[in-house]
Amino acid sequence: MRELVGTTVPVSQSAGRQAAAVAWRAGALPAMRPADVVDLAAGRKRLWRVGHYSRPMRLASTRAFHARLERHGAHDGLVVLSADVAPPVALRTVTFDDSTLAQAARAYPWPHLRGLSPTQIERNVRWQREVFGAAFACCGATAWVTDSLRADYGVPESRVHVLGRGANQAPAPASDRDWSSPRFLFVGLDWERKNGAGLMAAFSHVREAVPSARLDVVGGHPRLDQVGVTGHGRLDLGSASDRARMQELYAAATVFVMPSLHEPLGLSHIEAAAAGIPSIGSSNGGSRTFIGDTGRLVDPLDHPALVAAMLELSCGELARDLGRRAGERAALFTWRKVAERVIRALRPPGVDVSGLADFL
Repeated sequence: MRELVGTTVPVSQSAGRQAAAVAWRAGALPAMRPADVVDLAAGRKRLWRVGHYSRPMRLASTRAFHARLERHGAHDGLVVLSADVAPPVALRTVTFDDSTLAQAARAYPWPHLRGLSPTQIERNVRWQREVFGAAFACCGATAWVTDSLRADYGVPESRVHVLGRGANQAPAPASDRDWSSPRFLFVGLDWERKNGAGLMAAFSHVREAVPSARLDVVGGHPRLDQVGVTGHGRLDLGSASDRARMQELYAAATVFVMPSLHEPLGLSHIEAAAAGIPSIGSSNGGSRTFIGDTGRLVDPLDHPALVAAMLELSCGELARDLGRRAGERAALFTWRKVAERVIRALRPPGVDVSGLADFL
């Protein structure tokens, strides 16, 4: 970003500790219920979430955010990475979200939203609607987000843009990959949400049809004793040996598969594309933006559809062709190009945006 616009200043959007404590009490205590006293542990968790998403907390965070901005002096523009705070009206602002609250609340039972009533959710949606309404441009990492910006928040098409995301790692494509036998790869920490059990059930049917098929599983999985499946546990990208192991797994795989029950982003699909392999991803969420036409999207609850997609991509010739196209598509999803799209959306004074990456 600094290469594109000169000086960038990170500014925290959270309230200070003392202000946050006061705001939390103001938002949470009026919502206390008898059940919160009966089960103190559950009550504390619920009230923490209620207080965190209360209007007093939003206002406290916004005041702290404005004060920090003023201390840094004049700005030509502002990028807000969520709609939790309201930016100064006079400052040109771009919002950039992975998910809106409206779609998160209806898409999946997220732990951080449990205990919030429909009224509390709607109050926060109204807050976001005000923030989006005042922004110069509203951006999403995927088309799934921008669909919500238009449909749920009424943001005009002219102010909505898809920016994409960059990968956490970019595995190199393997020149000697063996496409003759399918080798599936799954990477995901949240075994339940990523639909690990559904994948295991589907793979058992694939293995019956293609006895040479294999599945490598990385992440927060339970003990795996299924024939043809190898569990690798959690691999830390901060560890050189674990990064090397991930590179080996991407180099050996012929298909990446992650049929999540809900997947706002699915950055692993970008990594798979960089490695030169196609993906099977979830139709629930934003993975479509990253996969495009270089893989398959399935309803994660449609077991036959998942099995069919895995069997289809067990064909080495098809997997190789889709993998080549995925590798070409991966060039769209670098942090440099995301930064260029942010600047294109913000259009700061004095910055020529004509040569920057186009929106997706």
